[in-house]
Amino acid sequence: MKSYKNILAILAAGSLMIASCKDNEFLREEPKDKLTIAGAFTSKAQFDGLSATFYKNLQLLYSSKDQTHEAFVLGLGTDVMFDPRDNSVKFNNWGLVNAQEEFATDFFNLMYDNIKVANTLIGAASNPKVVWASEAEKAATIAEGRFFRGFAYRNLANAYGGVPIVPEAVTTPKVDFVRATRQECWAFAKADLEYARLNLPLTTTVIGRVTRAAADHFLAEVNISLKDYDGAIAAATRVIDGTDGSYALVKARFGSRNTSAVYDVNKDYYYDLFAMGNQNRQTGNTEGLLVAQFEVTPTGGVIPGGVTGFTRPLIERMMWSQPWALIKAGYTNVAHDSTGRGVAFVRPTNYTIYDIWKNAGTDMRTNETNIKRKFYFGPNIKTVNPAFNPGQLIPKSFLTTREDTMLYVYPNWAKFGTDRHIGGLPDNGYVRDFYVARLPETYFLRAEAYLGKSRTDLAMADLNVVRDRAKATLLTNPANVTIDYILDERARELFGEEFRMLTLTRLGLLYDRTKRFGNPASGASVSLNNNLMPLPQAAIDLNVGAKMLNNPGY
Repeated sequence: MKSYKNILAILAAGSLMIASCKDNEFLREEPKDKLTIAGAFTSKAQFDGLSATFYKNLQLLYSSKDQTHEAFVLGLGTDVMFDPRDNSVKFNNWGLVNAQEEFATDFFNLMYDNIKVANTLIGAASNPKVVWASEAEKAATIAEGRFFRGFAYRNLANAYGGVPIVPEAVTTPKVDFVRATRQECWAFAKADLEYARLNLPLTTTVIGRVTRAAADHFLAEVNISLKDYDGAIAAATRVIDGTDGSYALVKARFGSRNTSAVYDVNKDYYYDLFAMGNQNRQTGNTEGLLVAQFEVTPTGGVIPGGVTGFTRPLIERMMWSQPWALIKAGYTNVAHDSTGRGVAFVRPTNYTIYDIWKNAGTDMRTNETNIKRKFYFGPNIKTVNPAFNPGQLIPKSFLTTREDTMLYVYPNWAKFGTDRHIGGLPDNGYVRDFYVARLPETYFLRAEAYLGKSRTDLAMADLNVVRDRAKATLLTNPANVTIDYILDERARELFGEEFRMLTLTRLGLLYDRTKRFGNPASGASVSLNNNLMPLPQAAIDLNVGAKMLNNPGY
């Protein structure tokens, strides 16, 4: 794998030179050995080694830096989540989101790294010296590259609008990139995803490797962006009806926590979807369409095994509150297996905690198993406050300071952590795979496409499929189906999974939704220009051969 990366650095030091500004790859001299892309990869095994970069980059979306960094794409500072520690920081203060901002810059660069690798792979696959077992194997290899290139341009267009389109590997210095339009970027992504959905396999023996259903899932969304609602419906339907493989919403207990142990017997199948070891098809999960792999044991030559950069994904640390540190409630400031090691870097908004669950009734997604809302006094409570007993429910009246409810006690989604860590270690014992795309979102995309065609009856039917699985009250009036309702349902089902930032920027609703439902500081500071993210200033400055304007307001 290391040798493939070295070849890549020599041959294709950035399909987009500006994406490599941090390590100054563009300043490197011409390599003396005069290697070429055409001659670098001659076997399927070498292409698989190159493909591993795509899957490493999926990991980096969830585990590259600490604190709030990984929350950016999940919706930091929008309607669903915010930084509870300081209202003056970026994304709580949208005025600080600018062309030098690190989170949006890192995401931009990561996507262009995918494009660089994809262009190298696609170009090299045309070399007649490559030994392919069949034309189908060659097409599937190219399809993998085109999927990840299409995925990258989908992400870039959603977040930034129009960006430079780089259709092939750049092997000589280039400093005159020009922004394409947003529509052109979506159209480019569509062409890649169309090729991918026709040539990727339906199934794979390699856990985590991309298949046809993932291509159609993202194709459905891109088609919505292009207002090709019929195309979107067709793509989503191929995932839903079995054309792209056997997928279905989980409706029964399965996997690693489906036991008779006292701490598992009261769990449910929605909980099982997020238990460690339960995200892939091989464990009985029929919902995961694309899953970033974090399992400790290697999952195959193409997919890097284990966690990139850290000893575990940072999601529990980032998303869970830290009741174990609330000394006045009788805790010892030491995390335990049952409490997890949340550090409260990111807190759900009141919209996410309360508003979307009003009149939830029997919806299992908000029950105590799946969202822990009840917290209890710790073992030392008699020492610090004799009026209460260990194990007694902490009343709301006890939580008197801002920190009490911003850091120590707020609802914890079971999908972000666990009460049974590997080896009993709350620090490093939470390692599960992460859904990049899950089947309920496909239903939501088809519902959105039906809404675009003014078929609210069919949109309601798709929403009800997901609500029925959750044992939620079904919708009965199609007039209630609006884009706001779909976004609410996405929050109920996909909070912390979907790329909420990109969903809202795609729809041009980040400003509106943050203004109405975000943390008060975010709502007060957000501006209309924040419906698009800023291009990195470094990318603009290095592009000296052509003028590249940033998005308005940046």
